[in-house]
Amino acid sequence: MFILWVGFFFFNGASGLDMFGPRKNGPSKIILNTAIASAMSGLVAVFLKPYSDSKYMKVNQFDVGVLCNGILSGLVSICAACNAVEPYDAFIIGSISGLVFILGVKLEAKLKLDDPVDAFSLDLCCGTWGVISVGFFHN
Repeated sequence: MFILWVGFFFFNGASGLDMFGPRKNGPSKIILNTAIASAMSGLVAVFLKPYSDSKYMKVNQFDVGVLCNGILSGLVSICAACNAVEPYDAFIIGSISGLVFILGVKLEAKLKLDDPVDAFSLDLCCGTWGVISVGFFHN
């Protein structure tokens, strides 16, 4: 997860097509948006998971795997909009991404998909939210 997290900073920073733009629109803002969205998604996912699953509700524990997948879902969600949104928009996109990840895990269980690493909710659900978020938050 940490290797992917650092890799996404370079991937989004270089592929945002703003490499030689002014500082307010360049790679520094893209990397900031990536960091904010991933951190918020991880926090929202790890704090909402105990309330969405009755198995966790009894012991009130937090899962490190959910934190890692939440961070990755934020990275996937901000990819499409990394150079086109402001940092406060990245905060909202990341927060909603954590919620979408948790709902995707619930949908995965309901559909009885065999997905031990939650790739369905991480890539399909959060990736779809990331593409839709460009339409809502593009400046």
